[in-house]
Amino acid sequence: MTSHDTSHDAGPRGSGTPTEAAAAVPAPEGAAVPGALDLPGTWNARDVGGRAVPIGHDEPLRTGVLLRTASLSRLTPAGQAALSDLGVTTVLDLRGDDELERDGADAVPGGVRVLRRGMDPAQGLQAGGGGGASADPAALIAGLLAADDPTAVARRMMHGVYATFVQDPGIRATVGRVLGEVASSDGAAVVHCSAGKDRTGWVVALAQYVAGVGEEDRRAEYLASRSAVGGLAALVPPIPGLSPDALAPVLTVEPEYLEAAWELAAREHGSVDGYLVACGVTTAVRDALVARLVAS
Repeated sequence: MTSHDTSHDAGPRGSGTPTEAAAAVPAPEGAAVPGALDLPGTWNARDVGGRAVPIGHDEPLRTGVLLRTASLSRLTPAGQAALSDLGVTTVLDLRGDDELERDGADAVPGGVRVLRRGMDPAQGLQAGGGGGASADPAALIAGLLAADDPTAVARRMMHGVYATFVQDPGIRATVGRVLGEVASSDGAAVVHCSAGKDRTGWVVALAQYVAGVGEEDRRAEYLASRSAVGGLAALVPPIPGLSPDALAPVLTVEPEYLEAAWELAAREHGSVDGYLVACGVTTAVRDALVARLVAS
């Protein structure tokens, strides 16, 4: 697991072709996704604000503060212009080194600060013969090939990935750092990984929790990625000896992934608040995040 601080003003990357289907950009889904953003060259993009209302408040979370996407490595000039129009000043890239090498750096307009904050497990988790677990969908798929029951292994692998968000001290530190950087950004902040559903979903759920958003609304935001990533399965080429159904746990989000990790955080740290303390999230960071996200 890496958490490099490579702040830079990144322009469009070279035109290398990713070798993994999961790195491609799915066609837009027909059904509208709440809060969806039109950012050509990426997908699963939405503003976290504008829908969920924090408990005890009358207004939803502010828009233009926290955005979420899949990888920005293929963002087109039109997508970059849209990013500028949204007032984005900070991009927090949760991808690991292998993903960055495979897919390339984020293609963002000049003046946008890109912070590398890798959230891949420090060590591969062995899951019932399914190989090492990774938060990268392409790596997860590769890990299923030797499994006798790939669907069951895929679910265990996904639960294992989410467990590292709680148990890996390096990832905990990264989670805390990312939340602090969202809180201190002077413009809109984008949080993304490869597919924008698991690592990104975890960080966004925590940001919502700090802002006072209730469980049902946090779950709805997390599960909105089901519609947004629907095109991902169509991009994965047939894999000899592996049923398409076996990939389903990897290519979507399930409420039990989030709920089990949430319960694990509470169990191991006394509460989710205790987990946040273990992540290095101070009272000052929490207050700053609330000030940014919650309409006064």
